[in-house]
Amino acid sequence: MIRYDDKTKVTCVDNGQTVDAEVLEFKPQSLLSISLDRKIKLVLKYVAKSDEYQGELYGRTFVSKGPKGTHYSTGRGS
Repeated sequence: MIRYDDKTKVTCVDNGQTVDAEVLEFKPQSLLSISLDRKIKLVLKYVAKSDEYQGELYGRTFVSKGPKGTHYSTGRGS
């Protein structure tokens, strides 16, 4: 099983700024919904060609690799 972080890095392609964003919803290789400063919601869709999530807001393009995932096991493993 994989547990994903509740924060991720998001970069504005237009100005090169990278910020931390709160993850609202994440579906691997599908979509990433984030909150910027708890004020702005942004939905990024997965682009297989670049292996990243991309979205637009206010005429600017944002990209992210998505939240970091941690593998863990449940049950009695040896």
